[in-house]
Amino acid sequence: MATDFQKELNEHQYLAVSSPSKSTLVLAGAGTGKTRTLTYRVAWLLEHGVAPENILLLTFTNKAAKEMLSRVEAITGFTSDNFHGGTFHHIAQKFLRRHSDRLEISQNFCILDDSDSLSLFSECVKEIDYGFLKNKSNPSPRVMLEILSYSINTQELVANVLKQKYPYFGHISPYIISFSSTYQRKKSEQNVLDYDDLLLHFLNLLQKNNDLLSFYGNKFCSILVDEYQDTNEIQMRIVDTLAVDHQIFAVGDDAQCIYAWRGANIKNIVEFADRHPDTNILKIEKNYRSTPQILLLANEIQVSERFGYEKTLSSAKAKGRLPFLIKTADARQQANFIIKRLTGLKQDGYKLSDVAILYRAHYHSLELQMELMRYGIPYNITSGIRFFEQIHIKDILAMLRFANNSSDSRAFIKILCRLPKLGEKTAEKLFHILQSQADLKNKHPINCLEEESVLAKVPNLAIEYWWPLARTLKKIHAGIKYMDGTKDNHPATDLFEYAAQRDTEQTEVNSVGDLITMALHGEYIFYLQKNFNNSNSRQDDVESLANFACKFNDTTTFLNQVALMQSETTETDMTSPEDQLRLTTVHQAKGLEFPVVFIINLTENNFPLKRAIDEGNVSEERRLFYVAVTRAKDELYMCYPYQSQQVNKNTIFALPLQKSRFISEIPENLYEVISFGINRPTNFRR
Repeated sequence: MATDFQKELNEHQYLAVSSPSKSTLVLAGAGTGKTRTLTYRVAWLLEHGVAPENILLLTFTNKAAKEMLSRVEAITGFTSDNFHGGTFHHIAQKFLRRHSDRLEISQNFCILDDSDSLSLFSECVKEIDYGFLKNKSNPSPRVMLEILSYSINTQELVANVLKQKYPYFGHISPYIISFSSTYQRKKSEQNVLDYDDLLLHFLNLLQKNNDLLSFYGNKFCSILVDEYQDTNEIQMRIVDTLAVDHQIFAVGDDAQCIYAWRGANIKNIVEFADRHPDTNILKIEKNYRSTPQILLLANEIQVSERFGYEKTLSSAKAKGRLPFLIKTADARQQANFIIKRLTGLKQDGYKLSDVAILYRAHYHSLELQMELMRYGIPYNITSGIRFFEQIHIKDILAMLRFANNSSDSRAFIKILCRLPKLGEKTAEKLFHILQSQADLKNKHPINCLEEESVLAKVPNLAIEYWWPLARTLKKIHAGIKYMDGTKDNHPATDLFEYAAQRDTEQTEVNSVGDLITMALHGEYIFYLQKNFNNSNSRQDDVESLANFACKFNDTTTFLNQVALMQSETTETDMTSPEDQLRLTTVHQAKGLEFPVVFIINLTENNFPLKRAIDEGNVSEERRLFYVAVTRAKDELYMCYPYQSQQVNKNTIFALPLQKSRFISEIPENLYEVISFGINRPTNFRR
């Protein structure tokens, strides 16, 4: 029985599904039925004489491919095993196995997972230059693999990647190239490929074998690509090379291109028609998710961008409430507003699971998480972990714990276990040696960290890292004593050394926030850069923790409150796992929808992030805001605190914040302003 496509689809969807052009670009706005359009396009091709084996469907997740092909089966009766469909990597490995002889690899090659790739690459580094990893200024094998991966996926030279993303590692370009060469040789010898090899070899297979390219170019009379705006350079080249007759049906939304940090290039979709002549560009603008009021605001965000394709979303839903702009005194009042509004939403019939709190960066949720735990409101974090459970936050807290209480063996062991060749057993032995030396010399244990008897037991590979760590712990300890009022025990030289490092005239420690800043900039920032490809984000987390901790001038009180909050988290999680508030970054929220959405911390330097502003990436930040707004179905709350609290000489003062430029760009008649907690006093300490 033939499908009545005009009945099943709206006008714009039908025009896309029935496009007669070989090259078609479908711009499907948020909530407009992108998956439905792709599914019915496959069904249309089948019902118009195209054999399923002549259709290639490329997606970014296997789940998306399975979902689409199962829908096609429900519509047409063709089972999924008749199609070539899956992720770019899945399709690539099928082609490589079939034509392995063209690439000098065996058909039974194995695919390395991330841990296997890291292990093999580490071997290569040690083989080429065993001393390379001993130098604390050099990146870890994991970070170097990330650099190589980004280089392959963006088709950029390693030197350019280092300059753009890792300027502090610019000197190691020749080393990475040498390590990479050995890594490629060993993979070839062992008949293994990593994930990046799949795409790279697939592209080489097509570009270097004209007969294969001609065969598959003719075989696949239609190549369908989902989420085209998320393609990186190598994925775009694979599709363009394979489509010898420009037979591409690409579906995407330039306004939702938000993955540049992992290589996605918005130019791929914006310049699609330039690469493919006679492209039929179609727009799907009927939104089935959000109210008209939310979409009016979303449309203004796109107008402000003025880049890419102009789209105007219209709603299939009845009129709703205006979005709200919530101005609060500070981040704590922002959290309190959300908690208070949750009560009203419950009375309106919404469950906690109907509500999402979106933020630009994970650390923006710190104050909110603290308040939610305080009030016993259950929540979960999408594809993430709670703020205080992150490894880098635990590291910083461990330094504070030991500097505050030198008997805390678990804190000391955790600190040491991130040093090379230092496991728990060695760390535990060092702890007991340190305590013994302190008793023997009648000194504080932290002041014995650089004693010869202690240093003699530190593994050789760790000694270079021990010195700056010891000095950092001594500074933190001295800072704690200074705050306690025991100034005689505070070494002024350490303070002046710290001040010089931070390029500031600060000679006092006024809050726990200052101690956290010491911990970060003493030596930990170098550890982050060496071991994590997202070191900037982790640094932002720690700086946010420091800002939060500036309200405390007693380290013990701060640490106890954090510990209590973590304990309450465990209890809260067990109360009602089926009905929890959703906390998520905007990136993790893409593809999701919620009846009620709160977007928090909409201030300059938070959303958009300061780092993005400094690097000239405001356009992608604006697209992130568009994605955040279009997650909301019924109600939207845009929140911003107009001040943050800082401490100087035991006095709390308000630092004014500026609302996000993204809010300023929107006409004021498109939202309702509510002020909350503005007149409440702010001169308090926790």
